[in-house]
Amino acid sequence: MPTLLVVGMNISIRREPVKDFIADQALGLRQMFGQSTARVVAVTGGPEGVGRTAAVANLAMVLTKLDMDVLVVDERPGDQSASAMLGVVRTAGVFAPPSRCRLPRVLTIDRRPPRLTVMGSRHTDLKSYADGRYDAVLDSKSDIVLIDAALDVDGGLSPLALQAHNVVVVMCMSADAAADTYVCMKRLRLTQGIAEFRILVNLLDGEADTHAVLDSLGSIARDYLAVSVVKAGCIAADPCAARAAELSRCVVDAFPSSSAASDYRRLAADMQSWPRRRTSVVAPTAITRMTPRVAALASHSGLRA
Repeated sequence: MPTLLVVGMNISIRREPVKDFIADQALGLRQMFGQSTARVVAVTGGPEGVGRTAAVANLAMVLTKLDMDVLVVDERPGDQSASAMLGVVRTAGVFAPPSRCRLPRVLTIDRRPPRLTVMGSRHTDLKSYADGRYDAVLDSKSDIVLIDAALDVDGGLSPLALQAHNVVVVMCMSADAAADTYVCMKRLRLTQGIAEFRILVNLLDGEADTHAVLDSLGSIARDYLAVSVVKAGCIAADPCAARAAELSRCVVDAFPSSSAASDYRRLAADMQSWPRRRTSVVAPTAITRMTPRVAALASHSGLRA
């Protein structure tokens, strides 16, 4: 994206070598993560409201209770963010772990770099700005890093989230949500070459046929995006989860005996045995438009072309 430069009364546009910088940064992050034993999991999704922030916060709490050192990277800060939810837990003192256990640590990162650059002593260097956001993650000694990943205007992950060992896409069980999930994976495949996804189904009412929908979604994604889609787990549509959200609390903390809390504990246990994907940058695959046959499959599974 062009950077706006203001020099006196003259306004000009200068293009920063952003793509080259991001590629260099991704390579450096990949090399550093290759020397670490920490598992890095990026959690994302299509539209707002599918539950990815709640998933990050609740998983962080569960993993911390398992005596793991957890770092939450919040790329979507705000009043309803993962850092806000975990901040309520910390300040209210509602979560009282044993002395040898720790609360999740939180690093808030705003992915929006300043676009207005004033020449002079206040000149902002894009590379220095971005480097400073990731140093704390790379220097951490965490057992697991959970990223509430923000997508850019092209539907891509940050250089940090791009190096995650696992990419989780959260979706609800509806036709629109399934279509949004497909679009999310397609953009990540096209822009960044990501070829492995895990789908977390949130707000499951127990009656929906998740296997049929996920099988259809996985089949279409495999045949026409050349990606692997694996079910990560399901989180029940639990009234306790809705009540916890109203309180800006994690359901595993506020209602530990609820069905949703049990689902998060099961997911946290399974997560530790997930195979780690290769994080080398792959050239994006050319994706053609859906043929009538694919459109028919999409319609059957609730997807849109």
